Amino acid sequence: MQRISIIGIVGLFLTACVTVNEGLSQDEKASKINVQLGIGYYRQNNLEMANEKLLKALDQDPKSSQAHFAYAVLQNRFLDKEKSEFHFRKAIELDPKNSEALNSFGAYLCNEGKIEESDRMFMQAVKNPLYKSPEVAYTNAAVCHLKAETPQLDKAREYLQRALAARNNYLPALINIAELSFKEKNYELTQLYLNRYHLVTQPTARSLWLDIRIALEQGNSSRAAELADKLRTDFADSTEYQSWLALEK
Repeated sequence: MQRISIIGIVGLFLTACVTVNEGLSQDEKASKINVQLGIGYYRQNNLEMANEKLLKALDQDPKSSQAHFAYAVLQNRFLDKEKSEFHFRKAIELDPKNSEALNSFGAYLCNEGKIEESDRMFMQAVKNPLYKSPEVAYTNAAVCHLKAETPQLDKAREYLQRALAARNNYLPALINIAELSFKEKNYELTQLYLNRYHLVTQPTARSLWLDIRIALEQGNSSRAAELADKLRTDFADSTEYQSWLALEK
């Protein structure tokens, strides 16, 4: 299975603000502050200081799900799979409703080729009614199934539809369901999803290349050429433009 880029493995976690609640011990309060500092250093790409602060947070409160989650993400960045997986599992054990951790661990497991367990993590994440971004976990689950050695297209479509039900203009879900529809040779549906995508954002190399392929399948060579000109103008260094050039030969 090829390694994939999973949405939200760090993003939501990094934008979260760690609140220090009343009623906590001094060590628990200090741990929360150090988690926040560690996240801040991570965002600044100061990984040495992030590591220092997160280790301190774990020492101050070994039962902090957020501290284990943050440290797992950092270890994933360091490519220390053993530590990363251990702390992901610990974060979820300490707080089974930590949906951000579940989503990120699902992404980790997907990249390790553990598709079934990955799927369980994503689905556990969306079961939490307080999870603010279920569309992220649904889309990640879909992408994982699409990129598996044996793709499960029906399950991927179901998850992408659920993602769009949760947030109808979620761009990663729109582009992935458009590409899935193209793979299934449903070119009209592909164009509908792609049009929705372009209503929300400017064309990307990926979306232009898909648009070109739709035009070619429909025998509209002039439209394909027009789109290819835009691809060349805006994304000349992209792999998608190289794919177009290869097609031209």
